[in-house]
Formats: sequence, structure tokens, C-alpha cells
Amino acid sequence: MKTFGKTVPDIRSKQGENLFPKFTTWREQFDGKYWFPTYTKVDDTLHFSTGDVHVRQIVKYENYKRFGSNVRITYEGKEVPAAPGQKDKPQPPQQQNK
Repeated sequence: MKTFGKTVPDIRSKQGENLFPKFTTWREQFDGKYWFPTYTKVDDTLHFSTGDVHVRQIVKYENYKRFGSNVRITYEGKEVPAAPGQKDKPQPPQQQNK
């Protein structure tokens, strides 16, 4: 999956400028259900008041590893019980449809 975007907003104030380049990110599917970034490329020119600055950057993401943990939630010294059917059962991340 390929996405293209830009961090916003560019900030121009009396204290200085904080401008962001456009980027393209490629994601690959892992474990048949999770999409993780594997490559991000930036090749853009930022237009500062002191002059233009060309930015080129490549980020490669690799060696993803599955991580797990056990969590116990307490509130005022008492353990909060898990929801029915949820104990010791990892939940997949929720997807938001927009």
C-alpha cells in the first residue's frame, strides 16, 4: 500500500519557521492482517524566508518482531476485573472506517 502526505501545519512565526516536506510511505502486510511501514521517501524543497532548502531522505523499516505482554490494571490498590471473556485474550487493534 502506498500513501502520500505532508505533516501540517507549516509553522511561520516571529520565533522562526518549522516547515515539513511531502513524503511517500510504502506499507507491507505482516501476519496476513497488519500493515506496517517498510519504506519512506522524501524529496522536496522547503521554501524558508532565508532561501530554499532541498531535502532528500530515505527511511527503511525492517526486522519487525511480534511483541506481547501481560498487564494488570489496578485502581486505588484494587485490581480491576477483566471484561467477561477478555482475560488473557489479546485483542486485535480496532479499525476505523472513514
